[in-house]
Amino acid sequence: MNTVLDIEKLVPAWQALRLVAPVSHIESESDYEQATTLLNNLLDVVLDDASHPLYSLVSVVGDLIEAYEIDLEPL
Repeated sequence: MNTVLDIEKLVPAWQALRLVAPVSHIESESDYEQATTLLNNLLDVVLDDASHPLYSLVSVVGDLIEAYEIDLEPL
């Protein structure tokens, strides 16, 4: 799949998404709390329905949380 990235459309779409759902790299405990709240709210709606339109967003937010938790683990 070779998709052309349309930056002029991507920037406003990303900004609009961030206003509705705080999806970004987690850098602090506050970011982490925001992300876990978002994930819990999504799970309340999506449940385990893989056909739900927000199912992949659940996965993305979960991955961000997991990456942050792994970074906090002592070596």
